[in-house]
Amino acid sequence: MNAPAPFELECPPQFAELLDNLNVSLAVSTYQAGKVVLISPYDKDKTIQLPRTFPNAMGMAVRGNSLAVASKYSVEVLEASEKLAIGYPAKPGVYDCIYMPRTTYHTSSLMLHDMAFINDNLVAVNTLFSALSYIDSRQSFTPFWQPPFISELMPEDRCHLNGMAIDNNEIKYLTALGSVNTVQGWRDNKMSGGILMEYPSGKIIVDSLAMPHSPRLYDGKLYVLNSAQGELIVVNPENGTYEVIVKLGGFARGMDRIGDYVFIGVSKLRHNNETFASLPIAKTSFAGILAVHLPTRTIVARAEYKMSVEEIYDVKVLPGKLRPNILSPDMEIHKQAIAVNGLAFWSEVEEKKTESTHVVNNESAHNIPEQEAIQLQVMKKIAPKKLIELFGNMLCKDLSDAIKNNQTSENLNLVVASVKMNPVALIVFEAKASKTARIWSVFVNSEQRRKGLAAILLLKLQDLLLQNDILYTEAVFSRNNVDENIVHKLSAKFTNINLQIEE
Repeated sequence: MNAPAPFELECPPQFAELLDNLNVSLAVSTYQAGKVVLISPYDKDKTIQLPRTFPNAMGMAVRGNSLAVASKYSVEVLEASEKLAIGYPAKPGVYDCIYMPRTTYHTSSLMLHDMAFINDNLVAVNTLFSALSYIDSRQSFTPFWQPPFISELMPEDRCHLNGMAIDNNEIKYLTALGSVNTVQGWRDNKMSGGILMEYPSGKIIVDSLAMPHSPRLYDGKLYVLNSAQGELIVVNPENGTYEVIVKLGGFARGMDRIGDYVFIGVSKLRHNNETFASLPIAKTSFAGILAVHLPTRTIVARAEYKMSVEEIYDVKVLPGKLRPNILSPDMEIHKQAIAVNGLAFWSEVEEKKTESTHVVNNESAHNIPEQEAIQLQVMKKIAPKKLIELFGNMLCKDLSDAIKNNQTSENLNLVVASVKMNPVALIVFEAKASKTARIWSVFVNSEQRRKGLAAILLLKLQDLLLQNDILYTEAVFSRNNVDENIVHKLSAKFTNINLQIEE
């Protein structure tokens, strides 16, 4: 039996299918391995992951296209760009977005746990100083709250403050591993000294918890991970009681929700620690991600690390991102990227220019100059508004009118062709439940016409459709908006793509 490969993730088809159906990827932080790992669906029944180095990665925060990561000595803020992904020199046309490093806050080592974007602030649970803090450019951190039982601001990790629940941009509840005011005093009773506090009063709602983490408010209900017991619990803050929703089988920490599902991080217990040896989860703990269906209180999918990852801190859902990339600050390639006013450029490195490995090689490309290698990218489940934002000047009038009149699906798919990392041609199509598809737009910019690009896009589309058992595709164009001769020529090339001119 072969030894597991680094970062090998045992992941059943149900996990990938769930991510694909929810139209999400996951970001997972592991301080033990020093990585942020992106986990994405791939080919419906498989996942693909991308680990990047962020030393001692712990808390993360997501808002729109922004991702903040608490690292060992800093907080890194990254921004996702769809347009930079199209021409990414290392793998053009592969990713639907790339998280690029944008801001570094030099904090020193603060043991930052939960983080969140709240209004215009980046807020972090500053565990070392037992405080809530703003992360900004003025100093290492700006404290604004401490529990009532903490007497002073000192780097002594007195209560192991770690988690916060937020609702409507307001902090509501906090977790800590103890209610003590001495240097690392929480360690004296860590298996049953955990507390859930109300914010800002600091009133203790529940005590005697087993190392609680990740309080979250979902649809008015307060969920908490009772970590050392491996439990997801729901708390009644009115009377301080709680109910176990599901047993997770490992040390639970890190939770995020989309729809009816929560994704929860699970870590291995340190088996050489006598404190954990008698716990029910001592023999079952593992490192990985669990998907829980809240309405039925059921674990519906599980992904388990077989190598490299033993402890997970945070899990974040990345909505609408099916194949994201992330560049850590230590990767030199991020210095080549320029994004400004909706435009994206990649500069070339003089020492060694990156060559594309995605050169299209077929008969339709024979008129394209050799130096103009084509990169093809498939982008899935794009909302019409996002489509206009990204490629508004590359959509035919028929599609623009259809979007204006709400005649398209909310999930459109694209095949984008780029030359020298700049988009030059585009097909927009919609897959339907009836196993058919509708092509909404075929566009090639004026400088690249009569070079076979439209045929290349359609060939790629035909391959995609056949892979998904879609045997019939139609496109209906208005006579005033397309060249009728080109439509007839293209239509003759394909067996399952029906191109029509509307009379």
